[in-house]
Amino acid sequence: MGLTDRILWVAAGLCIAVTLWLSLVEVPPGTSAFGGADKVEHAFAYFLTALLLLLAAVWRPGRGDGVLAPWTWWVLGAMVLAGGAVEIVQSFVGREAELADWVAEIVAVVLAAGVLGVWRYSAGSSRGESSAV
Repeated sequence: MGLTDRILWVAAGLCIAVTLWLSLVEVPPGTSAFGGADKVEHAFAYFLTALLLLLAAVWRPGRGDGVLAPWTWWVLGAMVLAGGAVEIVQSFVGREAELADWVAEIVAVVLAAGVLGVWRYSAGSSRGESSAV
């Protein structure tokens, strides 16, 4: 495993850990910058986490498929299910579980897959190949 691969795995792992931690700690009231800010925060966290995980595990720019490339849809599904599970767990740790948060997370995972697909297609097109997520 090369340095870039290690960096991507560490970044994905850290992002997963920070996202889980921020999802499960109690948030002081009145800390939201604007109405719906938490949806943006959920979407950003899941987009970044999903993109880093996809880059580490599914497709590595300039290096080809990653170890989980055959299971791309399973990786995406696991991210969506993890978001739903976190929402359920939140109701047990003094947080509010919201369907809208989970929807924001799902949209973010789909966007991350789309970004990866476009990036992957563009990389393949520049070499005369085509590949998709």
